Amino acid sequence: MAAGRIAMAVIGVLMLPLGVGAVGAGLVALLGGVLSSDGGPPTCDGKVMRPDNRCHIIRNGQGESVSYEEMVRRKESGLRDGLIIGGTALGGGVVLLLGGRLLIRRAQP
Repeated sequence: MAAGRIAMAVIGVLMLPLGVGAVGAGLVALLGGVLSSDGGPPTCDGKVMRPDNRCHIIRNGQGESVSYEEMVRRKESGLRDGLIIGGTALGGGVVLLLGGRLLIRRAQP
């Protein structure tokens, strides 16, 4: 029975730093998503785009020409993606923290 308690305690202790890391990553993703979406028009090289503009982007060593509509979509998806990824990581981190604490408490005699 003592081996089971030791295993629970070890797993609980390992879950705590993982939970802290996941909470931190979740907060960064949430803030990144919120801060990347300022509600204004899309920009290309710091200049405001208009519907008839195209933005030339070099990505992975390849040139790409992106329309105004695509830039609007990318800008809107940044907020959504940040909220989804950040919320998931934050929720998972909280579960790890609470689960780790519970395992440590149950492992105590």
